[in-house]
Order: sequence, then structure tokens, then C-alpha cells
Amino acid sequence: MKIIEIIRSALRSPDATASDLRAALAAIDIAALEAAVVAADRNRTGLLLDYGTEAALDKADEALKAAIRERDRANAARAELSKRLVGAETREASDALDAERAAVEKEAAAVAKMLGEKWLKMQGEMVALLERLGDAENAVSELNQRLSSIGRSDLVKSVEERAFPVSPALYAPLYSIRRQTALMPLPGAPGWNSGVDGASGGAGFTDGRVAAL
Repeated sequence: MKIIEIIRSALRSPDATASDLRAALAAIDIAALEAAVVAADRNRTGLLLDYGTEAALDKADEALKAAIRERDRANAARAELSKRLVGAETREASDALDAERAAVEKEAAAVAKMLGEKWLKMQGEMVALLERLGDAENAVSELNQRLSSIGRSDLVKSVEERAFPVSPALYAPLYSIRRQTALMPLPGAPGWNSGVDGASGGAGFTDGRVAAL
């Protein structure tokens, strides 16, 4: 596409994109058009000083007028294209933000739906498992105390030590999932270690089911 066609297309299209308008602006070479005006004026001045023929002067006058017109047309086009580019960039930025908002809204709604459908059930199961874990650990602790009291060494290994071994260099109770897990009570699901009424466990493990570490 020729340069003039690029510019005309951008000016005449009400739906020209910011990219189209930038391309049209880039195609306008004001410096070259100014140079053409200077050259035409220099040629006309030379004919005047050299007493050129009337025909040559008429031709030089027309060439200068045409050069000035093309420069002025380019300046007008540049001003209009620049104004429209601002509008196009604003519109496209708004459209992009709308599209991003729609995508975020869609994902947020999908996750909220999943939470409603799955989380309550999962949290109930987790709390029930944590409570069962506490009961099992209490039973292990009580039994081991009785075994130790009569000198037996065949102690029962703790549940969490079996499932999630901790380095001997660390104090295992501090890394207990019962201590580290916290779940806020929700309508339809009990909480755990949240410090809120309705939560099992408690930050200080005051619940007898998880008191033994």
C-alpha cells in the first residue's frame, strides 16, 4: 500500500486501530515536505532573479503552491491522526481492561463455586481426620506411658512420625500438622485451631483430643 493510501485509509476509517494510526503517522515525513517547499521557493526565487520567462515563473509558482499545499495537508493529517490516536489508545486500553476484568470475574466465580461445592466437605473431612489423629496420638501416648512404667521398650511409634517423619535435630511436636493447621469455622463446616468459637483443637491444644503431643 502506498504512503498516501495508508494515510487516507487511516483518516477515512472510523474503526482505525491505534496500530493503523501509528503506521499512518509514521508514513508522514514533514521534514521531506518542508525540504520540498524550500527547494520550490529557491527555484522560483532563482527564476525571478534571472528574469525567467513568464511561463517558467508560472510553472514555478504552481510548483511552490503545490509543495506548500502538500506540507500543509500533511500537517493537518498529522494533527488529526494524533488526536484520533489518543482516542484509539484510550479505547483499546479500556477494552483490554474490560477483557481482563471479565476473565478475572469468570475465574473468581468459578473458584467461589468450587469452594461452595467442595471446600465445606473437604474441611469437614479434614477436621474429622485431625480429631481422629488426636484420639490416636492420645492412645499412643497413654499406652507408651504404661509400657514405660513397667520397663518395656517396645513403644508404639506415633502416628505423625509414621506419616510425616521429622529430622531428629528438630523438635517434632512443633511441626505437628495438628499444631500447624488452622481452619476457620464456616457455615456447614467446623474449624480447627482458629481461636474462634466452633473450632476444634485451639491454639494452645486445650482440647483433650489433641492435648497429647
